[in-house]
Amino acid sequence: MNARTLWFEIAVPALLTALLARALWAAAAIETSAQWLRTGSRRTFATDRTQAPWLVVLLPMLREQSVAPATVTAFTRLDYPRDRAAVVVITTEREETARRQARTRLPELAARNLLTPGELRGLFPAGRTHAVAAEANAARPADRLAVLTRLFDAEPSTAQVITTLTAGPPAGRLPVLHLHQPHLGGRKAGQLNYAADRLGQLLGPLGWREAEHAQDTFLVVYDADALPDTRTLHAFAEAHRRHQDRTGTIPALIQQQRLPLLARRPFPTGTVGLLLAGEWIYQLRRSLGIELARLRLHRWLAGSRLPEAARMALRPMVYAVGCGMAVHLPAIRALGGFPEPMEDLGTGHRLSLLGAPFEPSRVAVLDEPYTEPSGLMNLHALAFAASARPDHHAQAVAHLPTGLSRTAQAALLAREWADQAAWLMGAPLVAAAALSAWWAGPLWTAVAVAGIILHGPVPTARLLALAPTLHQALTPPAGLTPPPPPSPARSAALITASPLQPFVRLAGPWLMILRRITGHHTTFGKTER
Repeated sequence: MNARTLWFEIAVPALLTALLARALWAAAAIETSAQWLRTGSRRTFATDRTQAPWLVVLLPMLREQSVAPATVTAFTRLDYPRDRAAVVVITTEREETARRQARTRLPELAARNLLTPGELRGLFPAGRTHAVAAEANAARPADRLAVLTRLFDAEPSTAQVITTLTAGPPAGRLPVLHLHQPHLGGRKAGQLNYAADRLGQLLGPLGWREAEHAQDTFLVVYDADALPDTRTLHAFAEAHRRHQDRTGTIPALIQQQRLPLLARRPFPTGTVGLLLAGEWIYQLRRSLGIELARLRLHRWLAGSRLPEAARMALRPMVYAVGCGMAVHLPAIRALGGFPEPMEDLGTGHRLSLLGAPFEPSRVAVLDEPYTEPSGLMNLHALAFAASARPDHHAQAVAHLPTGLSRTAQAALLAREWADQAAWLMGAPLVAAAALSAWWAGPLWTAVAVAGIILHGPVPTARLLALAPTLHQALTPPAGLTPPPPPSPARSAALITASPLQPFVRLAGPWLMILRRITGHHTTFGKTER
């Protein structure tokens, strides 16, 4: 069999069939997940204090001065029995060290003819870089260093903002605690582990006792820019009770769904803005069609009477998301803490490989989409690095008791490797197959057209229509309005450009791989939004 026959008669039909099947699966998953969330959103929740689990909200923060007040206020106003919950804000000395180093860069930046907001990332909060650049550029060259220095020194650190917020009497329903981590290295996971190791010290004054409450405690992890539904903690408690009633066990992880519908900053104009807005749609698609769909499939399989071989073939690797992730305290301690470099993907992978029970929450949380290409590329590279070696996660939990056979674990590893290979090579291969479809025959030309339309434009149009209804299904803090819908021209451009979106997601992983091949050290900074 020559290469031409292999490509046109085997590879092209297989790739195009996979594209069409994936598109149909995604459409069904998006629709059923959205309906499941909207149905749950109409429910009212009430938690009996005697049955309420301890819910400890962890808010790790790094350079979050601009959003910290609104975030802390929103979480402390959540409705829940006051003596069964707390909000812990974790700042880090890493920010203070970086500030001291960044200050030495001000003379170099002041000497430039024109400062761009991108050059100020890391020195100022992301939302302030445009205003600072504009003020510095408006100053005389001789005065520019003084202007930059004044603005830099006037910017409070996140720890200073949180200290001010927690200094007075409690303003919300829930107590808020501030924990400052020394410069110990690590990322978000390090801040979370620092807090998890000090729960007795933090919560003791609130009545929490290790021996009495640890088995009934969940650590609820969020990003600093998240804004929760006011029913969030009740929904976690209800998911916990629902799982116990159904299975007689405590879920290892309850996942709240993250919806990137919090539009604090607009997308840039032009092609870059169009691709970033397309990524916003893709994030919403992933949240509904992959993350929530896998959680619901995992839960269904756990209670099904299917033969183990069928469950093994269908069982997904659950992708935990660190914005609305409630982890049972004994489960995270058994794992040895939240893993680096991504506390959420690593936790989801490790618990999946142990056959641990998961439960989805019926109430979603709002967070921000990415409006800067650099932050988006960093996210994708970091996510790929955290997922590309699931065997490392398997090794990390090999000593723990598991509910899965070695064959079932191997199937999960193989599935994850296939997912990562599809991420890296799927879009180019499918594009080549679609371009070759004409020579493979009219049937495969039709399959290619149908697959492309159903994979890109159709779900994009559907998600644009779903976004307002999903936002309206939440009960967010007072005064939060939904993002303005795209104009008809913008919507048409997003739908037209949607087939290009899988290629946007390739940039971060491939750049990281090329840097490693060429011997350049890869570092992951804060994932700026």
